Amino acid sequence: MTRELSLTERRDAIDDRLEAALETARGDFLLPARTTVVDRNDRWYGQLVALVANSAADAPDSPSILRAATAMELFRGYSLLRERLLVRLDTPGTEAVAWESNAALLAADYLQTAAYSTLGSLTDGRTCIERLATVSERLVETLADADFASQPTPAAYRSFVDGTAGALGAGAAGIGATLASVDEQQRGRFETVGRGGSIERRIRSDFATDTGPSRSGHRVRDDRQLRRYARAQRAAATRALRTLSSTADVDPLREFLGRTVPNDPELR
Repeated sequence: MTRELSLTERRDAIDDRLEAALETARGDFLLPARTTVVDRNDRWYGQLVALVANSAADAPDSPSILRAATAMELFRGYSLLRERLLVRLDTPGTEAVAWESNAALLAADYLQTAAYSTLGSLTDGRTCIERLATVSERLVETLADADFASQPTPAAYRSFVDGTAGALGAGAAGIGATLASVDEQQRGRFETVGRGGSIERRIRSDFATDTGPSRSGHRVRDDRQLRRYARAQRAAATRALRTLSSTADVDPLREFLGRTVPNDPELR
């Protein structure tokens, strides 16, 4: 019987597994794989996988749950690299050498392969891989349609966040729900929670850093619409959590979202 870890303990456990997974990421061409994953150490998506799984699993933070959380963080690194590949190398804040196209392409492929390989070792590996593949398809389609060179409209930005952060959040929650062996209806509710929390988190992060999906100095034209959208996502996640609370222990998940996606007065 395993006990549920604290957020700090779980992050450390995920970090240890990431170090092992990235052991072969050596040399200049794979440098972006290591730096992209290691430098973003909040492990938000990995924590989401684990907290969803823990809410209904018999053995919280089991080795399988932690492996799945690690896989999600590897895939998150892949998604970040794919996004950065579509941004001009002269964008402020981008290290031209580290994000050189060939290196970034190779590193992104490395992280994606590592994520699928990590999931493949699980008992429910096939289903988890299918869920991650769905996220990958949505991500690739979204990035292919994105116009990074111009000022995004609110609708374009919302579509972009849905297909990136929203897809990642729903995917992480869906994988966690799969590990917990919940039914399809429950899984859908968990995905609503993950999607809503991730979208709101991304929108508020972009507002705080004065960026939109273009990352080239362009802001979205009317962020009031996006703040309303973020508020709607929070409300949907809250409703889903309320329903889930009758059959699952979602208090740790609710607390996590409250700490990492805190209320913003401008989103009320």
